Amino acid sequence: MIRLKTIILFAISLIMASCDDVNEPYGNQVEIDAPTELTKKAVIFEFTGIHCTNCPAGHEAIAQIDSVYHGHVIPISVHAGFFADPYPGEPDFRTPFGDKIFTDLGLSSTPAASIASLNENDAISGAPTSWQGEVGSVIPDYTDFIITPDIQLQDSTLRARYVITERVEAQNPLRFFMLIIEDHIEGPQIGSDIDPYDHRHVLRRCVNNINGTQVNLTDGVDELSFTSTLDANWQTENLYVVGIIVDQNTKEIYTGEQVKLITE
Repeated sequence: MIRLKTIILFAISLIMASCDDVNEPYGNQVEIDAPTELTKKAVIFEFTGIHCTNCPAGHEAIAQIDSVYHGHVIPISVHAGFFADPYPGEPDFRTPFGDKIFTDLGLSSTPAASIASLNENDAISGAPTSWQGEVGSVIPDYTDFIITPDIQLQDSTLRARYVITERVEAQNPLRFFMLIIEDHIEGPQIGSDIDPYDHRHVLRRCVNNINGTQVNLTDGVDELSFTSTLDANWQTENLYVVGIIVDQNTKEIYTGEQVKLITE
């Protein structure tokens, strides 16, 4: 009897030990360290449209990802494609940069996503429930490049200065993009009973050239400066500025850095 009890206790201990070894429980509800300047931020371009019936499922997937990996991800909602065309009197969330990357990724419908990449081979058409697993495959990780932003707002003029520091030597040319994001925009959304709908992380503008600005590293460092005038219809308190670094050849998004324009 004593021997049997010992065997049972040993079996239970093995089961508990195996449970402790599981790194990613169901839904990737993982615990990760708070982000630092060395943390790789996974930039997620989520493609959507106000007339896309299935797009609220994509919005929910992004909200779940942000709750799990908050601080390690930068979600950006891009309104592009046929279902993003507004009807008369509706807001137009489309942008030239958003239209370009939607086309470059070879997408034809929404919802869709591209995670830490602008390479068409990495674009995910539909399947929002798979997005979180894809995010979990690229983070947590250390970044190859550190982006240090200095963002200033005077009246409606936005001035940004970025210092880019190389931690791992770049193998290909790099492009830098500065984006303006607006959160919590009320508007219509097909496929949801919520009216007005709360649109999150909406891409408003690519400040520099939509093909990006070349990064020229000297002794592993480069500095870039940009200026932009904010649209009078944007809610300044809900604006974020995002800088991202992209490999010109592979289209990998190495990392990004997001700054809330007004913090009070």
